[in-house]
Amino acid sequence: MPELPEVETVARELRTRIIGKEINQIEALWSRSFQNMCDVEIAGQKILEIGRRGKYLILKLTKTFLIIHLRMTGQVLYFEQQNQCDFDDYIRVVVLFSDDTCILFKDVRKFGRIYHVADPDDQIAHVGKDALDADYEYFSEYLSTSKMNIKAFLLSQKYISGVGNIYADEALFLSGLHPAVISNKIRGKKARFLFENILYVLNNSILNMGSTISDYRDPSGEKGKNQFYFNVYGRAGLPCTSCGTAIEKIRFAGRGTHFCPKCQKNK
Repeated sequence: MPELPEVETVARELRTRIIGKEINQIEALWSRSFQNMCDVEIAGQKILEIGRRGKYLILKLTKTFLIIHLRMTGQVLYFEQQNQCDFDDYIRVVVLFSDDTCILFKDVRKFGRIYHVADPDDQIAHVGKDALDADYEYFSEYLSTSKMNIKAFLLSQKYISGVGNIYADEALFLSGLHPAVISNKIRGKKARFLFENILYVLNNSILNMGSTISDYRDPSGEKGKNQFYFNVYGRAGLPCTSCGTAIEKIRFAGRGTHFCPKCQKNK
């Protein structure tokens, strides 16, 4: 699933491509992919700003908003000419602009959604503060009161948003924390170190244009490069980059979880 770095990469490229463009038409080729949740006409509106909260893209239009959630396999692809659009069986939504450019929403597994809303909070009010906008005091306040294990805490999206399975595993490894550690047991220097490592893995991945495990592509159709720098994620059975112990993979917090049993002892 695309996480904060992948969605941020998409947002940054789209800002250079579609800000100021006027929407001529939105066509849903699979009806559930596009959820029209307000009565305002989309055609004729311009894209004014492109933001993000956690894993959600937020396109501010002249009167309303488009909220894009890529989920597992969603892609937002940009084309300079509509007659060059690559229409395959997995294109779910088409957005045509008045200057003959377009974006396609491609989604193999059909879990992704585009929501047309009057207010972003109509759809994402439940999403916590973006991980890159949170400061340590905010993070530690929720961490210190949570009885969840730290892996589930990071994945919940309720407290800080944007950290998913990949970057939770990577941040916990750098912090020397086992994924089963109870959140409120992480205090002082350990809590600050974890916060700093969360920011590090997210920002480093953004510099590498995100991570492509299977489906993720940027709007130009390019793969990310951060997957070549993982310490634990996807490396089950391979030697730890720090101590040489074989990386383990377990089912934890509902997700496949990668960790080093020597560097991340459950204590």
